[in-house]
Amino acid sequence: MNERIPLHILPTFVIAARLENLRAAAQQINLTHGAVSQQIQQLEQVIGCPLFDRRGRGVRLNIAGRELLAVAEPALLALQQGVNRVRRIAASQRLRISVLPSFAHHWLLPRLADFYRAYPGITLDIDASLAIQDLDHKGFDAAIRIGDGQWPGVQSQRIATGEVLPVASPALARQWQAAFNAGDEQIPLLEHDVTPWHSWFQALGQTRAGQQLALFNDAGLLLRAAEQGFGIALVKAMLASDAIAQGRLVSLAPAKRLSDNDTYLVWPNTAGMTSEVKTLLHWLQQQLA
Repeated sequence: MNERIPLHILPTFVIAARLENLRAAAQQINLTHGAVSQQIQQLEQVIGCPLFDRRGRGVRLNIAGRELLAVAEPALLALQQGVNRVRRIAASQRLRISVLPSFAHHWLLPRLADFYRAYPGITLDIDASLAIQDLDHKGFDAAIRIGDGQWPGVQSQRIATGEVLPVASPALARQWQAAFNAGDEQIPLLEHDVTPWHSWFQALGQTRAGQQLALFNDAGLLLRAAEQGFGIALVKAMLASDAIAQGRLVSLAPAKRLSDNDTYLVWPNTAGMTSEVKTLLHWLQQQLA
């Protein structure tokens, strides 16, 4: 086959094949009878065999035509369905964001349904990673970051302060509450590498107490360990709020702000604040108010 299949003719062929009537096909697709006949002849010439048996002024699909119809009709349907999906995607607003796994699991996921109810036209594309992503080069519209708000190449807006508090499972809280208040050396402590316990005791004017059982680099794992009764964890109040409200964790003391490690929404300088990022910021501020 030296010529490419004229794909633009296939819809005409499918209609003509289903109707087995070139004049009726011409009326359906708003072409002349001669134009439809010419397109069918062109398709037959490229394929190299007749697709219809001509009988006087009528046509009937032959074996070759039925074989082509069986292939062409579902292919055209699949193509149309794909085009419709592309149109739906283009009509929706997609927002690609980078977030910490702990923020995604313990704060964002329980509230996603609320976001989609409020903004059904925006699709969130969420990438959970401990790494600080290059928003421009990786194609992110925004990110949730923990720090002082100063990162190169981005603008930032603080959405929550970095207050931390000690939490434990209900059973462990009953067992160790008095000892924790007294600064007992036997207190089982779980530590996150960005919220060390010595900062907590220093803020209270006490020397460090307790024994470290484990050190985590992910706040989500730290919270899971605390919920399972492994020890007392020093965690960000925002991340622990749902577990405390649902009774999975108990706070052993009021929250304190120990550093400038607050939570920010950031977006690239190059793109500026798009309408989608502005919507996300507004929703985050409402939820965290």
